[in-house]
Amino acid sequence: MTTVAQVKQAVKPLLQRNPDLALVGRLVVVKPVHHILRGIYIDRSSDPLEFVPTWSVIVMCESHRDFTYRWGGRVYGPPGGWNINDPDFPVLMCEAIEREALLPMRSIGTIDDFVKFTSKERFPDTYLDLYQMRKIFVDVARGDLQSAGSICDYMKTDRARRWHLPDMQERYDRVTKELCPLITANDRGGLARLLHKYEEGSVRAMKLEKYWEPTPFPIELQR
Repeated sequence: MTTVAQVKQAVKPLLQRNPDLALVGRLVVVKPVHHILRGIYIDRSSDPLEFVPTWSVIVMCESHRDFTYRWGGRVYGPPGGWNINDPDFPVLMCEAIEREALLPMRSIGTIDDFVKFTSKERFPDTYLDLYQMRKIFVDVARGDLQSAGSICDYMKTDRARRWHLPDMQERYDRVTKELCPLITANDRGGLARLLHKYEEGSVRAMKLEKYWEPTPFPIELQR
């Protein structure tokens, strides 16, 4: 398997040409990190000589332990993949990342940008509205408590029973026991504090403290 040291060497041309990028382990992030994390993860492969770069954007206040792929895509290489034995691969891979990942990622700076990006037209099988337990964090951050309240109502129905599965229970409890009571009470200040807590937890878990700049959520800027 490829190592973190090999990743550092491979992405050197990318970091040299793009001062707004930073490397954290295997993750190349766009600086600064606010509410949206924009990153390219240089993953391993079953082939010990191959890199698998995949880019994605995520909302940090969802509470993340690590980088997740849902809204983005893989940066494919030539036949045989991005192989470390190819002397040209670092430059070619970095150029492909700039072309296929950095251009769309740099256009996503705000939560509203994220909502537009995760549309049904772009992601017909994984658009944001399909994932209510993710969307509720976005709704709250934007101050759309009516939409967030509808999701809370849905969580009380039998149709939401799937969220009681062991691997989803933590998220279900966070939404139903922490977010929804504050949504029902229209406690915007309490919701903002909770989102900041979740976001800070994601930053710590992913070791992004050096690049994170805490900023207000839209819900805090509304009258």
